[in-house]
Amino acid sequence: MDVDRAGRQGTSVYGEMLSLILLAVSASLSSAKTVTYDFDIGWVSAAPDGFTRPVIGINGQWPIPTIEANKGDTIVVKAKNSLGNETTSLHFHGMYQFGTPAYDGALGVTQCGIAPGQSFTYTFEAAPSGTHWYHSHAKGQYPDGLRGKMIIHDPAWEKNLKVDEQIYLSMSDWYHTQQPFLIHEYLSPGNHNGDLPSPDSFLFNDTKTAPTFSFKPGKRYLLRIVNVAALACGQFHVDGHKLTVVEIDGVQIRPQDADTIVICAGQRYDVIVESKKNPFFGFKYIAKMTIDMLTKDIPSDSAMSVIGNITYKGFLGVLDFIFNRFLHPSWVPQVVLDDISLRPLNNEKLYSPVTKNINFVVNQTYYGGVGTRIKIGNEPWVEPKVPSLYTALSTGAAALDADTYGVGVDPWISNQGDVIQVYLKNPQVWPHPMHLHGHEFQVVARGVGEWDHNEAALPKIPMMRDTVVVPANGYIVLRWLSNNPGVWFFHCHIDMHLVGGMASIFIENPTQLQQQYRSVPSDGIALCEASNECYCGNCLCRQGNVSMADAESKCNTIFNTYEDGEPYGALVASPCEGKRILEKKRHRCGASV
Repeated sequence: MDVDRAGRQGTSVYGEMLSLILLAVSASLSSAKTVTYDFDIGWVSAAPDGFTRPVIGINGQWPIPTIEANKGDTIVVKAKNSLGNETTSLHFHGMYQFGTPAYDGALGVTQCGIAPGQSFTYTFEAAPSGTHWYHSHAKGQYPDGLRGKMIIHDPAWEKNLKVDEQIYLSMSDWYHTQQPFLIHEYLSPGNHNGDLPSPDSFLFNDTKTAPTFSFKPGKRYLLRIVNVAALACGQFHVDGHKLTVVEIDGVQIRPQDADTIVICAGQRYDVIVESKKNPFFGFKYIAKMTIDMLTKDIPSDSAMSVIGNITYKGFLGVLDFIFNRFLHPSWVPQVVLDDISLRPLNNEKLYSPVTKNINFVVNQTYYGGVGTRIKIGNEPWVEPKVPSLYTALSTGAAALDADTYGVGVDPWISNQGDVIQVYLKNPQVWPHPMHLHGHEFQVVARGVGEWDHNEAALPKIPMMRDTVVVPANGYIVLRWLSNNPGVWFFHCHIDMHLVGGMASIFIENPTQLQQQYRSVPSDGIALCEASNECYCGNCLCRQGNVSMADAESKCNTIFNTYEDGEPYGALVASPCEGKRILEKKRHRCGASV
């Protein structure tokens, strides 16, 4: 059955969780549907904080629609690019994309861009359940508005939560200047320190005018919150109420109470708030941007804060004027939840033994005549001539050789069944939210300084999520199973750090991937051809192996990806981008012309 949805609000209940969830799996699969969305992506005007500017909307509206489905449904998103001057794509943040890696949406990794006037259809299974989001994965584009909520329901789990209503929320930083101009400045040779432009304001549910929560006494509310920011984390606190965290990044967890939670770019939290049974007055809540990732020009407290009201139906609130004054923009949290303490509901044990070790270090470097770039592996990531997934699918045995993909994508190859461990050190004074596509990972260690490699100290059941913050002057240690054939991005979700190169790719099980797909998908080929881009072959758009010397000198790196003589590395941030795409040389598969 085909169903078109724009959004819905559900009700659910909490009690015995895991056993009933497992019993409901077969029933939910048998009732799976196809949920279809038609999205026309184009420019609109909006003023979420009072400043009017162009933003990227869908179907003539902004904020953009919420994608909603049940676990196991098939989601079909038909995306048309009506921007006119920019390529685009859609990434469905948190989706596993089992068997459908070509619809992950990351430009240069799993597809060519959707050129102005072109369309592309994404088809994938709604999995895992939870609070997620979707956004452009093209040229720092989602901070200009192309990002929205995505809710995948697990009816059995939601029923057991015993909540009376679900409320969908987002938080984000916001810029008055369009991203191409900010990125141009950030990547330019004049930015010696890699300084990031600070946001102008902070939004809650895409507005500075906080929504009012109208509670009924003695009820349970499930708040599903996603941070869709380009840079900053956000704190969330409800005065006089505890927050019971039940899910993070689509991972159902053992319920844990908190006073204040911090949600960073790309992260999601589901929390239950129990309303008062006999309230005499209303309450306030606050969402406030943190400043630990900002490098300069710190906004005012009022610009960084959104404060809203909680009213109670049927109560006059005669004492509100006395009690509703405790939260204000200069508020500072007293106790903040440490997510490392959260445990998955399914009690997934520590993945062991490790069969593939990878060591990363955050490294920000100034390259003369190019500008400041930031990397975690051997090279700053740049968009290759051929999407790396298409290289993995079209190069046969050469797909097992990292040089085939080019040093500019910093490729790491794994085999089926590998337990991958990433040790990421961050010597910077700024933290970084790190996100992995196609997986959740176990966070087995995190701290300040360097990891002591004490395996005995690792938790037996680690915290799991798909986006985690590596602390300033600290480290994280992650583990996941290589069981999802595809090419998966691992990157910082500070969006300018991504365009500046802070990413690597994991080519997972290329032999199984080729057996699964056999060739580059025809709809992907059509996208590349529409933009005159390569759609198969190695990093030189040719067949066969690539020598290390050629991979360094002829494939895309920060040193050889200039266009029109402008040294902006992988990205030319220009309002003429659409014109540049159409003027590129045409390529055919297997040769560069």
